[in-house]
Order: sequence, then C-alpha cells, then structure tokens
Amino acid sequence: MPLLSVVIPTLDRPDTLRHALATMACQPVHADCEFIVQNNGGNPEIAAMVADLKDKRFRHFASDAVLTMTDNWEAALGHASGEYITFLGDDDGLMPYACATASAMLSGRKIDLLSWSAYSYYWPGYYHPVFRNRLVAEIDLTSSARRIASRDELARIFGFQAHYANLPMIYNSFVRRSVIDRMRAACGRYFIGLSPDVASGIANAALTDSFVRLSRPLSMAGFSQHSTGHALFFETTDLLETSRGARDFGPIDEASELPDLNALQLFIAKDMLGLKRLLAADDDGLRIDFKALAQALATDINTRPPLYDRTVQTIGELARRHGFDAADIIIPARLADRPPPRKGVSVIGTNRVLYELDGSALGLNSIADAVRVIAQFVPDQAPFDPSAQEATASAPILGPGELDFRRGGAGVAALIEGWGEPEQWGTWSVARHCVLRFALDPIPSRPIALVLACRAFVSEGNPRLQAVCRVGNGPPQQLTFSRDAFAGERRLMLDPAATAADGMLTINLSLSDPRSPADLGLSSDARPLGIGLERVWLDHDGRESRSH
Repeated sequence: MPLLSVVIPTLDRPDTLRHALATMACQPVHADCEFIVQNNGGNPEIAAMVADLKDKRFRHFASDAVLTMTDNWEAALGHASGEYITFLGDDDGLMPYACATASAMLSGRKIDLLSWSAYSYYWPGYYHPVFRNRLVAEIDLTSSARRIASRDELARIFGFQAHYANLPMIYNSFVRRSVIDRMRAACGRYFIGLSPDVASGIANAALTDSFVRLSRPLSMAGFSQHSTGHALFFETTDLLETSRGARDFGPIDEASELPDLNALQLFIAKDMLGLKRLLAADDDGLRIDFKALAQALATDINTRPPLYDRTVQTIGELARRHGFDAADIIIPARLADRPPPRKGVSVIGTNRVLYELDGSALGLNSIADAVRVIAQFVPDQAPFDPSAQEATASAPILGPGELDFRRGGAGVAALIEGWGEPEQWGTWSVARHCVLRFALDPIPSRPIALVLACRAFVSEGNPRLQAVCRVGNGPPQQLTFSRDAFAGERRLMLDPAATAADGMLTINLSLSDPRSPADLGLSSDARPLGIGLERVWLDHDGRESRSH
C-alpha cells in the first residue's frame, strides 16, 4: 500500500486533463505515491491518454454512465489505496515538490490532515476576459507550518469569519484514511452535499482535533472554461436549471433556513446545516451566523452584477427569517462588471510576497506552465516536528502581555464576529457590528485600561469613523478616528465588575459607517472596512497612550 494517493476525477476534459497529468507525472520517483484517474462516463480519449504515459504509478478507472459529481468522487475514492489521500481537479496542478514534501512529513503517521492554501491560475479559456491567463501566488519565504485547532477553525467558518478555503478539504489536504473511515461510519459515505470539496473540509475538521497547515502550497488551483463552480456562480445565473446542472448535482433538497439563490455562500451554508445535523448536533456553540452570511453575500455582490437585485432581496429574506436588521448589512454600490484582478508583485508582510502575474507576458498556456514558473520562486520547506506543536488555545488570555492580530497571532482566536481574514499587520473589521472575546486570568482587582493598537479606514470619501464600544456589560465608550488621527493606541476602561463570572470578557463594537475601498474608487477591495486591530493588552502601569 502506498503512503500517498493523488486522485483526479474527470469528465470529458482531455484538453486540461493532459496538463494536470503532466504535473503528476513529474513527481519524483522516490516519493511513495500512486495516481488514480477516475474517468466519469468512460471517455476513450482519456483512457488512451493515461495509457500513453507508460507510468506504473497511474491507475485508470471508468464508470459506464455519467455520475453526479459527488457520486463520481465517491467512486474515485474507492479506488485509492494510500494511507493519505488528496484530490486534484482536472484543470489543477501539483507543485513539483508536492509528493516528496508530503511523504517526508507524513511518513511518521503523526498527522491526520496536512493542509495548505493553493496558488491560483486562470486558464486562457476562462469565461471572463480580464481574468484570463492570470497567475496568483502568495509566497511565504520562510515556508512555515503550524498546527490549527480544528473546532476553532470550524467555528470561524460557520461564523463566516474565515474563507472556506481555510478548511482542510480533500482538495487542499492529504487526508488520513482513518478520518475518511470515521466519516463513512457516521454517514455511510465520505462525500456528501452540493459542494463535495467544501463538505469534505467541514467533515475533516469536525472529525479531528487539529490539523497541520503549510504556508508552502502543494498544489495550484486551476480555473478554466470547465470549472463547475465558476460556471455556476459567475458565468451563468441559471445553471442549476440546465441539463448540465442536473448532470453535475442531481436533485437538490431545499433548506427552510435559506432563501433560494444559487450563491456560493448559500451552497456552503446548506452543506454546513446538513453536516451539523450529522456530525455536531450536540455542539451548541457551532452554528451558522446568518447575519454574517448576509454580509458575506453583500460583500461579494458585484462579482455577479446580473444578480445584484436578487442578492439584495435574498439578504432581506435572510434578515426576515433569522430576526436581524437588514439595515445593518453594508451593501456596496452596484458596479457594471465584476471587479478586475490586480497586477504586479507586492510585499504584503514580513517574508511574504504576492505575485499577480500576466501569464501571456510569461508565455504561459496551461496549468503545467504556471506550476513550472512559480515553483522557481518557492523556497524549500522549513523543518517541522508535528509532535512539538500544540493547537492554538480557543480563548486567548488578556493581560499585560500584548496579543497580536496578525495572521497566526495569539489574538486571532478572540475574533468572534464581524472580522475579516487576518493579514500580516493585523485584522480589519468587515461589518457594522463586531465582537471580541478574551479570557481574564486573573481578573483584575480594580478598573484598568485596555489598550488597542489599531487603525481606521478613513479617507477623503469617509473622513471620520466612530466606534461605540461595550467592554463586558459596562457602559458604552466611544472611540473616534479621523484623517488626522487614524492610527495609534486607543484606551478603553475595563471594570472587573463588568466581566462574566467565568472570567470571560466580551467586547462589542458598533461602527458608524464602514466603507469599502471599491465603493470609494480606491481599489477593487469590496470589504466594508472599519477598524484594523494590531495588538491589545491591559495597562497595569497607567502609561499614556500614543496616537498619530
């Protein structure tokens, strides 16, 4: 039995598949792996393509009839014999070092899930002209690895505090067979739902204590004219009503909690509801934040301009069904077209560089070309001992030591509601109402200053931002930001009597008028930005704050 299985399900796409297979065939021969090609419907051209590789690591299987996507993936999984399994799309690619890195890190069998965030390549045939032949890669020059608490990350996903790509999906992870077996024992099969890749990430997180996340991706996600998700959510407005929709998804059950709109966030929410019932019915703390779901729909509203009005209606329907005020949702102004991608190379933090490249200028024509080019910029994997790392604690302890909100920072676990993805400097709020939660140990014996090192998104178009803050159950306190005083240290008073009996401290912030850079014509960033948190601590010494 090999250590690794790389599985690629495909349906009548030999034009992109041949390049995906090329990235698999170039994996080093000493890596302990097999490659499974699941030929949905038995296309003879694909069978011949695999045979022509003359590589014993490749195994070809075919179904007589065309199966739904979920059923085809389940069939493909049944042919894999490795201890660890990952899936690759037929327009995706493996990085040249992928199998060697995974073999080295997984040979000790101390990791259930080895996960990463893939690089991205938009094929020349992608539906939207301005995205065609674009290569996007965020490269960590230190190639770090860290252990993530599965339950905490899953709660952030259910709260729409983190992008679903952060899930340890089988599409961006090597999944240990025992995890797959646990899912099958609970549900009868591994792949379920409308989005089997996302559903696998939810299941993997629900069935494990922790997973390892690499900053050095082992794969590149390809978006081509064949990409089912992009066809469903961007290219068309009614794919589910077509024969292709019926072929790919089969019958779709309605969820009473959700309006009827073929939006990615609603598809994911539907799978969340189903998997919650199956795997975490007794976990009262794991639940969908429907208000945050509505804000996620609003933030992405201009990615599909033809559905702008229907999306606004859907947000209103979510508000009516789940009892929140639709006026709290920040809806960007209508744009005529999907915002274009950025271009160039930019430093986005310590040891991190973002490449957003024009593939035509580089002579790229396929995912294999894109993988070959970007691999030249990726450093070797740093040493990693999985037994020496512990998963992040669920509630950070607030005290005199600074908690930071950078990516991977100790304060990130306190971001409960209304926050975006942590960045290299800190984290932006992306909603009108935001929540932080800390543990106090010990609880201060007297009132004490809570210091925020922060910034605000203000500009000529939105010169002032106010934040009304409640620290525990204490009285409202106000922070004001302006173009002349937009960043620095701000102080709130923490009264020990306002904390919960168990030592937990909840901080609620209500922001006056968060705006997005896209709305103000400053960039394509559609997030409604308000306060950016950098660090927080308790000031036992009473020193003066500094702002600028």
